Amino acid sequence: MKAIKTATKNSQHKKTTTSRKSLVVKTKKSQNISASKNMNVKKNNSHEREDWLQNSNLLFKLNPSSIVLMKMPEGTLIDINETSLKTFAFSREEVIGKTSDELNIFVHQNKRKKALEKLMKQGHIENCEMKFRSKNGKIIDGLFSAEIINHHKETYLIAIITDITSRKLAEKAQRENEYKYRSILETTEEGYYEIDLAGNFTFFNDSVCSLLGYSRKELMGMNNRQYMGKDTARKVFQTFNRVYRTGESTKEFDWQIIRKDGTKRYIEQSALLQKDSSGKPIGFRGIIRDITERRKTEELLKQSEAQYRLLADHMKDQVWLMDLDLKITYVSPSVEKLLGYTTEDVLKLPMYKLLTKKSSRIAMDTFSREMEKASTAPSYKVLLELECCCKDGRFIWIEASFSFIMDENGKPISILGEGREITKRKQIEESLQKSEENFRHSLDNSPLGVRISTLEGETIYANKAVLDMYGYDSIEELKKIPIQDRYTPESYTQFLIRKQKRLLGEFGPSEYEISIIRKNGEIRHLHVFRKEIFWSGKKQSQVIYEDISLRRQAEEKITTILGNLRKSIRTTIQVLGTASEARDPYTAGHQKRVADLARMIATEMGLPQDSIEAIRMAGAIHDIGKISIPSEILCKPTKLTDLEYSLVKAHTQYSYEIMKDVESPWPLADIVYQHHERINGSGYPQGLKGEDILIEARILAVADVVEAMASYRPYRPSLGLQSALTEIEDNAGILYDSKVVDTCIKLFRENRFKLE
Repeated sequence: MKAIKTATKNSQHKKTTTSRKSLVVKTKKSQNISASKNMNVKKNNSHEREDWLQNSNLLFKLNPSSIVLMKMPEGTLIDINETSLKTFAFSREEVIGKTSDELNIFVHQNKRKKALEKLMKQGHIENCEMKFRSKNGKIIDGLFSAEIINHHKETYLIAIITDITSRKLAEKAQRENEYKYRSILETTEEGYYEIDLAGNFTFFNDSVCSLLGYSRKELMGMNNRQYMGKDTARKVFQTFNRVYRTGESTKEFDWQIIRKDGTKRYIEQSALLQKDSSGKPIGFRGIIRDITERRKTEELLKQSEAQYRLLADHMKDQVWLMDLDLKITYVSPSVEKLLGYTTEDVLKLPMYKLLTKKSSRIAMDTFSREMEKASTAPSYKVLLELECCCKDGRFIWIEASFSFIMDENGKPISILGEGREITKRKQIEESLQKSEENFRHSLDNSPLGVRISTLEGETIYANKAVLDMYGYDSIEELKKIPIQDRYTPESYTQFLIRKQKRLLGEFGPSEYEISIIRKNGEIRHLHVFRKEIFWSGKKQSQVIYEDISLRRQAEEKITTILGNLRKSIRTTIQVLGTASEARDPYTAGHQKRVADLARMIATEMGLPQDSIEAIRMAGAIHDIGKISIPSEILCKPTKLTDLEYSLVKAHTQYSYEIMKDVESPWPLADIVYQHHERINGSGYPQGLKGEDILIEARILAVADVVEAMASYRPYRPSLGLQSALTEIEDNAGILYDSKVVDTCIKLFRENRFKLE
């Protein structure tokens, strides 16, 4: 029968072992009825009707839908299954023999009338959606199917009602959720997008249009390659391809877009693979946010002298929706990390459980006061600082921005909140404000000068030490004098540069020195330390001054004395060098040439100026110890004996003994002592290796070998510059320092140095 088939189709998702048994019973019943007809044709009709009704009762009892059997045309109920009794809350005695009118189960009589007219006309109806009323008044949504049956000249009506109340409630909840999430998408500042596998837009919110500069009509169906360069397109393709291949979403990747007007912006984007109901990939979706300003800030920080690192651990903003009674209806998952509550917990808790009493009162007063303004200004926003209660008992502060979501008539229907934690900032501010009074008391008697000023440089406070430094009697007198008259010209120029940086929000130096002009015209030198503080509840600059005039005078004297000392040492060394070369006329000028070459090598290697000066000085007297060696040995034209050679080698020790007690800012004695040491430890007199040899001595060793081999000696003619360079190149890293050798060879091969 059509009605029973319809009921079976409507309840397929509820099939159980019992329903399968019903089908077996139904089949057997049909077979039994057919057999009964053939075998008992002559039995009276009343017995057949009784058997038929008994078999029907089995179907009624086991069917998950409500089924009733009525005698027509009276419309009285002659049987009803257990599902009907449970659904409509009647007992069997209350319904048998009654009509539907008497039971008053149809809510809308006009729909009932139309359904019956259709039933009488065509003999059956299927899936008419109607509302029914149970005995206790509960309204039930149902699908109504019915069929008229003629049996042995009797007319019956079998009706099936499938309860769809739960489904209707679920559909309603789904519609409400869709509206809620749509509101979030429409009001959030972040862009939401969906694209197909080819990269064409299929859905997006207004923030995406605003970001790219296209209208909704222009953007729909547009391919992402149309608003990016080739290199960017390659990077984006690789990212989306990886998401497609692995199925793993990418939370954040940034790239450059080209807006419709040609301007370029940087965005940060997430990508998630989108699939259909069968699990087949159909596209991608994600969030887009503009990070152009952040990128600019990062570039500025990279160019700054002081390198700063941006914190990678950015706290995600919290987003929530509230109705006009301030009951939370939606909250983003990030609130769990912030407050410790799950999203389900937050939805159940009243606002006074999530905020302190004071913050709760502020929020309620603010919304009641601002509601009228919001109705006249749709873009109106409220900014509040609120103290929240965490699940673990802690208290934290958030900075929250609230805006009102309007219906189509411009009437507020809900409140959108966005917040970020500011607990540390609040703690710092409160701590600074509490300590301000004690801080002021400590300033007046400070031995250091202390001045409080605005960012523009206007003096708010100055202690007695500052007044003493300038020579004025009061702060009023000090403020009357223009700052350009209190500073020397050079210091005033530097002041204007620092002031401009502060006004632009850039980082200025926290420590520097200035020169001031006192009231009596005397110039004083001050060391300055500047930092930001809270003064009378506002951010101002605290400037601390230390008078370093006496120290400056002492430093100048020391510099003069040190200069004179250096000059004396140079003179002494020049005299010693001349004396040593007088003992060995064949090596006249050797020390000077070695010193010049060593100085050039050190300069090319980028050594500090102090080390370069030390090498030049040491080079000029590196063989001073030879004055202790007999001149006949130094000038001997034939090969030296072992004893004679050992005496010559002792010149490094003699040089050290001569120089060790000479007062000098450089380690001259150690340099000349080590200039015959070798990298592999084969040198003399100490057999030092590698880094144990001073870098100045390593440079001097290479310069000494090159000059000696390229110059004439009593016992041999000059071997030539090329032989000298070959010697150091072949033994680089073995006898001589590799970097020093490379630098020396470079100087000669680029004709930047000549032995003269």
